[in-house]
Amino acid sequence: GIVFYIASPPADLDGDGELDTGLVCAIKNQTTIQWYNGTPVQTSATGILIGTGASNTTQIINSHGNAVLPETYAAGLARAYVGGGYNDWFLPSWYELEGIFTNREAINTAATADGVEGDVFPEFSYYWSSTEINVDNAKQMYFYNGSSQTTDKGNTLWVRAVRAF
Repeated sequence: GIVFYIASPPADLDGDGELDTGLVCAIKNQTTIQWYNGTPVQTSATGILIGTGASNTTQIINSHGNAVLPETYAAGLARAYVGGGYNDWFLPSWYELEGIFTNREAINTAATADGVEGDVFPEFSYYWSSTEINVDNAKQMYFYNGSSQTTDKGNTLWVRAVRAF
């Protein structure tokens, strides 16, 4: 992954009880996918701050149960990601996603240096956060200009998994 946030001082950013140095995002997008598994449910994944993405992701997955493959919705896809040999990835909270947006040029430069071809953030792209608004909507960000938007969970947007280190 590529570092986009440094915690000062170190903090538990993934809820595992251990202090973390910061957050990294996956070197490239996973895919476009809907936020939920097709069944609208209230997940209570309302954390927006840095350090709430992992718990939001767990709440979303727990709310959807094991009835469907986890790779069929955003939080499940992020959790299933195993980039770099790690299996503790999650869908970023709203402020975590904002951190990726703020550092997107540095992330793009690092990804290119690591062999990823082209722009790692497609122009005019929308990304899911793990922050739920209500039973039908979740927060997303338009990476063209960083605008915050609420959108229907059935829309298909990009997923960029993150993890603490």
